[in-house]
Amino acid sequence: MEKDQFFCPNCGTKISRSDVYCPECGYNIKKYLDTLQDQPAHQKPAATPKSTPHRSTQPVRRSPRKPIKKWQTFTGLAIIIILVGGYLFLNNYYGKKATANRLVTAIKQDQGKALAALITSNDPSFKPTSSNVEPMVTYYNQNKDKLATLKSDLTTTGFVNDRMRFVDSGHHFFVFHNYKLRVKPLYPQIQTNKKNAKLKINDNVVANQMNTTDPKKFGPYIPGEYHIQTSATVHGHKLVNNGDYNWINPSNYDLDIQSILQTISYSVKGQPGSKVYLSGKEIGKIGSNGYYDIKNYPFSQNMTISLSLKTQSGKVVNSQKTKVDMSMNNTTITPQYSGFATTDEASDLINSIWGDISDGTVTDTESANDDDYADYFIGGSTSVNYQEMIKMVDGYQKDDDILDYEMEPSIKSVVPYDVNQTKVVYDVKYTFDNDDHYHIQIFEYDAIIQKSGSGYKLKSNTMDHKVDDYDKDE
Repeated sequence: MEKDQFFCPNCGTKISRSDVYCPECGYNIKKYLDTLQDQPAHQKPAATPKSTPHRSTQPVRRSPRKPIKKWQTFTGLAIIIILVGGYLFLNNYYGKKATANRLVTAIKQDQGKALAALITSNDPSFKPTSSNVEPMVTYYNQNKDKLATLKSDLTTTGFVNDRMRFVDSGHHFFVFHNYKLRVKPLYPQIQTNKKNAKLKINDNVVANQMNTTDPKKFGPYIPGEYHIQTSATVHGHKLVNNGDYNWINPSNYDLDIQSILQTISYSVKGQPGSKVYLSGKEIGKIGSNGYYDIKNYPFSQNMTISLSLKTQSGKVVNSQKTKVDMSMNNTTITPQYSGFATTDEASDLINSIWGDISDGTVTDTESANDDDYADYFIGGSTSVNYQEMIKMVDGYQKDDDILDYEMEPSIKSVVPYDVNQTKVVYDVKYTFDNDDHYHIQIFEYDAIIQKSGSGYKLKSNTMDHKVDDYDKDE
């Protein structure tokens, strides 16, 4: 070995003393040699012996330390970020609020499969599917305010009602929450008064022929909106009973259904030309006589009657729905309009106007002022209608042939006329005491009453025609 060469003390590679670092393992040769020079002579290591055939003087080689590459560092960091990010994402995704939002969205968008995956039950007979959760979708999409309440309940207490609770039913991947809507299924008992009746629930035939008139249990069903139809042919006539049921939190009593097959007859009273709706379906129009007759119609539970009318302003207004029951058989039904005067409100105003004249409270302008009679009229004492009433009663007071008089109004119809205005058709029966006999006249009036504050006032009043005119002995 040449004088300026020796073996690397770290890996045993033959190197030159002039090397700063070992070219094989990167060991700092210069620092090592400087350290040796600083030590006393007796502490310096002995010279490396010459090799002999029996013993090798070659140092044991060590594997070189390879530097960590940058891409390995970045890869490790990326994996850590992905794992942490994935955990945070899934922890939020499966959280209570996010799951509740997905459930509500599934209802809004009618995603039956997604909704079924978020529903569970302790009843082993009920397995949620995209089809059997549809009644819940129908109910909440028909009752938007209830859907908003559902979302609030899910994200707070989790308690919806006695049949629905939002619970943690286990874990996803053994780590994350598994929130689901746990439902208590429905088992309605349905009874019909006719054997061999056909029964449908939400358009699905559940019994082609009911072999008994005793209650029969059906189910399980999810809480929601249900339509039950019973039909049978009796003496050649097909009878149908239709019922709609909001079974979102029904009691056991609510689930006992009597589907009675029978017919009902009645008349609907309203403004001529008004459309008549039976349980939301148009069936005809009010005739010129002010009536629409329904005869021997199959009776259904939850049957309703309503009207739709186009006012003179062109606005279409709908009446309130009147629930029909068998007590109304062979009677007259008069649906009322919300936002307009009811029959009672119109009657109160008309009876007050004519009553104050009939009973002698108002006989002239002075007594009208004392009675605040002008308050019944739009425009007060400047109203033409007010002035005509005062003129009429003043004339009766001054007529020597009239010993006494009486006016008796009776309401015939009350219908919407325009915005905040209601048309009232009524008769007034005049009875004049002419000493030896009574002279009786009946006139029909068309009046428009207008909303004023919390009440109504007379806007116009027109005598339409004479209905009757006769004398009667005292």
